[in-house]
Amino acid sequence: MQLLSILIDVVGPVVLIALVGFAWARRGAPFDPRFVSMMVTTVGTPSLVIDNLTHSGLKLSMLATIALACVLCHATALAAGWLFLKAMRQSVVVYLPALAFPNSGNMGLPLGLFAFGEAGLAFAIAFYATASLMQFTVGQSIAAGGMNPGALLRMPLVWAITVAIALAVAGVQLPSIADRAIHILGGLMVPLMLLSLGYSLASLKTSSLKRATLFSLARLLGGFAIGWLVTSLLGLEGAARGVVVMQSSMPSAVFNYMFAERYGNKPEEVAGLVVLSTLLSILFLPVFLSTLI
Repeated sequence: MQLLSILIDVVGPVVLIALVGFAWARRGAPFDPRFVSMMVTTVGTPSLVIDNLTHSGLKLSMLATIALACVLCHATALAAGWLFLKAMRQSVVVYLPALAFPNSGNMGLPLGLFAFGEAGLAFAIAFYATASLMQFTVGQSIAAGGMNPGALLRMPLVWAITVAIALAVAGVQLPSIADRAIHILGGLMVPLMLLSLGYSLASLKTSSLKRATLFSLARLLGGFAIGWLVTSLLGLEGAARGVVVMQSSMPSAVFNYMFAERYGNKPEEVAGLVVLSTLLSILFLPVFLSTLI
């Protein structure tokens, strides 16, 4: 009964909103993924980060701990994924980003809010902000075969985090007109990301079902185990523990497919991993969340 409640109350809204995007794509209705992606990365995400980190009431030390947990989760996933792929004799360039970088944005943020409330959303944003920096540096460099440090400084998310930390340290509040505008713009992100996720899944073509299933299980179950390990090492409890484990357990991020497409790394293979891990997460997430709530 508890699993059913979690499925309906927490996972249900995420799936329903994503299904709207999926149905929209199937109907062939107008949708500009590029525009949505730009809005999310340059406006929605930075606004949500500033809004929530400046109003969360959480200590910077706690948010820093979540960021550290995120780094440890990804570092462990990268190491474990590399060993797994070497043992399977599969391409590290093609599959490692998809195994190591979870969907902590499209699915992780709304689940953090629905499962753990406003505090959970703040923790989820701290995790997501750190994960985004890692994905657009380490993850993209793996896919591209090299790193571009200058790209990091051009990310609006980097400046949003800097502003949020500076405001929190100085104890300064934004003018009410700016504060309210940022709050409204931040509200764009979650629905846009979920609609985009559904649209993207409808647009992807998959292949190699057996391998995609195996790698999807590795992403979900491995991420869950890594999340528990990291939170135990850091002594995290309550919502902080729940959010870190949940974020670490997310399916493969859609950005992994976008990078594979951009750099010609068998995008159809990565698409299969993204699609299947997302579908399987509907079954696994209620079970994972039942151990955390």
